[in-house]
Amino acid sequence: MKQLLIRFGQFSIGSLGAALLNLILIPVTTYFLTPTEYGKTSMFLLAQTFLIYIIYLGFDQAFTREFHSYPNKPHLLVQAMLVPLLSSVALIGMMCLFAAELSTWLFATPQYHKIIYLLAFSTILLIFERFLLLFIRMENRALTFSIANIWIKFSILLGVIIALLLFKPTFSSVIYGMLLGQMTGDIVLILFNLHFFKSFRSAFDRALIIRLAKFGFPVVIGTFIYSLFIILDKLFLRYFADFYEIGIYTAAFKIASALMVLQVSFSNFWIPTAYEWYEQKKSMDAYKKVSDAVMFTIAFSFLLMLFFKEWIVVILSPDYSEAQYIFPCLCFYPLMMTVSETTTLGIVFLKKSVLNIYISLIALLVSILLNVLLVPAYGAVGAAIATGSAYIAFFFARTFFSMRIWEGFSVKRHIIVTSLLYALSLYSVVVRDTWFEKILILGMLVLLLVLYRGEARQILRLKKGSKINEHFDGGTRFP
Repeated sequence: MKQLLIRFGQFSIGSLGAALLNLILIPVTTYFLTPTEYGKTSMFLLAQTFLIYIIYLGFDQAFTREFHSYPNKPHLLVQAMLVPLLSSVALIGMMCLFAAELSTWLFATPQYHKIIYLLAFSTILLIFERFLLLFIRMENRALTFSIANIWIKFSILLGVIIALLLFKPTFSSVIYGMLLGQMTGDIVLILFNLHFFKSFRSAFDRALIIRLAKFGFPVVIGTFIYSLFIILDKLFLRYFADFYEIGIYTAAFKIASALMVLQVSFSNFWIPTAYEWYEQKKSMDAYKKVSDAVMFTIAFSFLLMLFFKEWIVVILSPDYSEAQYIFPCLCFYPLMMTVSETTTLGIVFLKKSVLNIYISLIALLVSILLNVLLVPAYGAVGAAIATGSAYIAFFFARTFFSMRIWEGFSVKRHIIVTSLLYALSLYSVVVRDTWFEKILILGMLVLLLVLYRGEARQILRLKKGSKINEHFDGGTRFP
């Protein structure tokens, strides 16, 4: 267990470092850009996010699923990358052909078509980045993985700073800085890992690619639907509000995403560990204890952020003060994503990736309904409520389908805590009574400690490796 904790700590270095660099990037951009300009930057991020969710065609997920059982890892890496790389050629052609139209859709003018060209060509490097990082992660080279993540985020931050210092501080300068920084970071990553691609000259392994596709294509359908769910809030704001509302919303989303450091750290550590546990036939009690500990940790972190939300204005700038009222609902994005990593294991272990389609559809329908009802009337506030609600639906759907096909475990405490946090977030958005809200937060913290008193005690005893080992091996049970 000591080795497990060391590995988690090493994975966390990269997540913490990347999160810190992302946090630095927020005030760097908001200091130079007005909310309206920042809103245009967020439309670029929307397009990039959509591309990231579709360009891998599910082969990245299939790669991780086959990794431990396939003997020739470099060969598996190359074969898994071939289809996404070939399909990216068609994608680049389409984006370049309709660059002016895409620029108009994103930025309300066709003059930024060069940004579209650069974004299109960056997709090739994004594919290499994704699969190389997956390879390193699945080999449990936690420290190398962390260094690579920090390097890429540092390259993006450095690119943005250089662009803002050398050129006029506009959204286009920020975007060019982001893209060139990302591409520089990816090129260095590739150069350090060229030895993985010696088998690029090997024959097209049709049988392996078909096996990867059988798992990957159902995933990509679900991922495509999920990507629509991810970008829907900004699309509604784009057509029912203005770039100012998008800027405020995006700033709030960036602050809420600080909790993603927990999600990313945990996911990087948990996915290969969960597969190992499944092969070792670990007891269901071990998975439950991890799930409970994760729920407690991220809910506690969420409440702390909510208590000190006034500091958002300090991090951003006075122009973005409205962001403090809407970010609590947006925190359900990292919160629900993190906890669901521990409750969706049945779908992954039993290779029922087709269920991801139904899960994403449920979340998408909730998001569409609430965005239609709330965004035209309430702008960024309405979009925040819709997004938070949709992620809660995503968590419940993921958990429900997983537990239907897997032995599973009880999530009653998860449901209680999620419901109370949701009510608290709505109060923060609608009432905006700061002092009474702080009393409610303190009360919720006490209740959380009572509900998860066993988990809290175990976290406080992290230095006592033998007890933690005994705990996760099922020798000790929570009171």
